[in-house]
Amino acid sequence: MKIIRYLKQLFGKYDPGYEYCIDLNTIKIPNHYKKHHINKIKWNKKLLYWMETGEFESIILLHRDFTLVDGYSSYLIAKKYDLAVVPVYFVD
Repeated sequence: MKIIRYLKQLFGKYDPGYEYCIDLNTIKIPNHYKKHHINKIKWNKKLLYWMETGEFESIILLHRDFTLVDGYSSYLIAKKYDLAVVPVYFVD
């Protein structure tokens, strides 16, 4: 099954419910996220979690067209620390 998912990924086909590692710059951010400011306490908590564990507290969820659904704070952490590739999940 992993081989099939890998081959699908090569052709831009992503199955929901599986983790994929993608280029951070391919993620499209809707305007409502760009206008949103994350609460400082929430931000510090999520940043500390990432620094301690190396994992995001919130998963990054994307539509199949790479538009962000959820996990904006994780996206911002990745941007801040220049991560080239991030783990994401796709939803239908």
